[in-house]
Amino acid sequence: MDALCEWMKCDTPYGACVPEVASADASFRRYFRIHTEDGSFVVMDSPPELEPCKPFIDLAQALGNAGIKVPQIHFQNSEKGFLILSDFGDLHYQEALLSEQRNQLYELAISEILNFQKLGSEVMEILPTFEPSWQKKELDIFREWCLPDLSQQEYDSFIQPLIEEVDRIPKSFMHRDFHCRNLLVLEDGTPGIIDFQGAMLGPITYDLVSLLRDCYVDNSEDWINDKVTQFRTSLIQSELLEPSITSATVKRWFDWAGLQRHLKCVGIFHRLKIRDGKPEYMEDVPRVLGYIKYVLQSYPELSDLRGLVESAQILSRNA
Repeated sequence: MDALCEWMKCDTPYGACVPEVASADASFRRYFRIHTEDGSFVVMDSPPELEPCKPFIDLAQALGNAGIKVPQIHFQNSEKGFLILSDFGDLHYQEALLSEQRNQLYELAISEILNFQKLGSEVMEILPTFEPSWQKKELDIFREWCLPDLSQQEYDSFIQPLIEEVDRIPKSFMHRDFHCRNLLVLEDGTPGIIDFQGAMLGPITYDLVSLLRDCYVDNSEDWINDKVTQFRTSLIQSELLEPSITSATVKRWFDWAGLQRHLKCVGIFHRLKIRDGKPEYMEDVPRVLGYIKYVLQSYPELSDLRGLVESAQILSRNA
């Protein structure tokens, strides 16, 4: 905090401001809010050795130029990991979805996913690809924290079919954490998007499943199926998908991309509890496991992986 305040004093007009804790996330980043004569701003403290902020800076500029509502960077020191950003407020989708505006909020968020996928090559070209090696690295988190007694070689044999299937899904812009805690409701009612620095070129259904099968929000499967069908229609109308691709195929892409994501999430939530002393994320593990089991039960070819998941060491928050 002392280094952050010193930087604000020396390199910004806001040295007299006292940063207030705004939020933290599952990473090493911290967020503060300052109140100035120019209005309120959010200050990001992103330890450069752990969470380099250059990807955030590069993508914030590219997405902002493309009309996506992301925070504007007013001051920056990437070497120290300090940024002063426009303030999107405190109304996250997680709270807003409890209101009568729920359906409208989802429609707006899905429209933003489509806007992502319409971005030009100048944005797509700066994205790393969500390739099999990256998938595997994420899935290894589940093995490390939930199947610690299983050998790497044996685990690889179970997850390889999943990795291959996900890799075959057509790729486009993938926010990678497009869920209710990374969407804020702006004053005009539209979604402001944060935490996009991990974006990649990945499955076209990945952000949709992150939103609809949210780790922190419940939705009915019938409602989800309807939204996936509508999403396919929107992709076709936007000329992002060939009309010959069936609804069943898009639903399969949705399910399998989500399975990969949710196995990673369960592993991360266990790591946060065991390694980082953040047990609160364990409250959401039953919901995420429900998604995993639903998909595993829906596809007979995943029976081996289903048995493996059933043998995992799943903790509770208080265990």
